[in-house]
Amino acid sequence: MVSRMPSQAPLYADRIVNLAVTGPLVRLELGAMRLPAGEGQKPEMQAVETLVMPLDGFLQSVGLIDAVVKKLVADGVIRPQAAPGATPPA
Repeated sequence: MVSRMPSQAPLYADRIVNLAVTGPLVRLELGAMRLPAGEGQKPEMQAVETLVMPLDGFLQSVGLIDAVVKKLVADGVIRPQAAPGATPPA
């Protein structure tokens, strides 16, 4: 079981906007939508934080995320998406 340090506030991000592997570390740049500065402008994604993980921890996390996505698909919560560049079924 993993416990949370009481002084740590939750971090919010809309998505991962960039990912880089540097030796044994994986750097995930997290982004959040920012409200437009002026009227008529669109919201934009901005990098807000960088999460740095050891490669083995990142790979374990990918396995956990994959299992959650498969469960969401099986439960009908989301539909599977085609891989980028894949030809849609006829």
